Amino acid sequence: MFHNLQAHPGLTQEQHRALPAISNTDLSNLKAQVLGQLRAPNPQALAYGTAFHAATLEPATYARTADRCPWGQLEALARQVRRQRYCRDLLYRGIPELTHTATHTETGLLVKVRPDLLVRSPAGRRLTLIDFKTTSCRDEAQFLATIEQYDYDRQAAFYLDALQADRFLIIGVQKKVPHAVWLFDATAAPGFIEQGRKKYSALMRQRTRQATIVSSKL
Repeated sequence: MFHNLQAHPGLTQEQHRALPAISNTDLSNLKAQVLGQLRAPNPQALAYGTAFHAATLEPATYARTADRCPWGQLEALARQVRRQRYCRDLLYRGIPELTHTATHTETGLLVKVRPDLLVRSPAGRRLTLIDFKTTSCRDEAQFLATIEQYDYDRQAAFYLDALQADRFLIIGVQKKVPHAVWLFDATAAPGFIEQGRKKYSALMRQRTRQATIVSSKL
């Protein structure tokens, strides 16, 4: 499905975004375009997500920015996640935010992925990808109901296939008290990855069709 996988150590978020390759966010934007939907980015939500991930994944280099964020709440939430036993183990063993590029074999398009954490088994035979999602959901049932709504199945399949990984875990972190932490194993859910694979494959083909149309007009 993908080939020419390459890691790019040391890239910042800004450098990752600047890479001329297709990301999962680009696929979301393409889907919205195809459906005629308007996608207006929420700067505060983006800043919150970026800061939470930095505070959780790389606390040694984390620092507040000029963005408008509830910094105290965000930092307390990150500390809670880092104290949670299972998350603490993953964070200790995992490699945070490592950019990779790969070529989608069917279309020849270059893609980029940057999982929150990559965790290899002690023997090195199994690669698990971890993705943290902050959520305002009131309980786990509501959070699980949003998973397909936000195309997390597509992201899971896209990342798994590009990185040739074995497992994809989504960890939901409740923003409000009691700040629960919920675990969803995407690879254990029947049909979940297959459904996501169909979604990203269709969008990659659509991207190719668009590029062909543009080229024909030049």
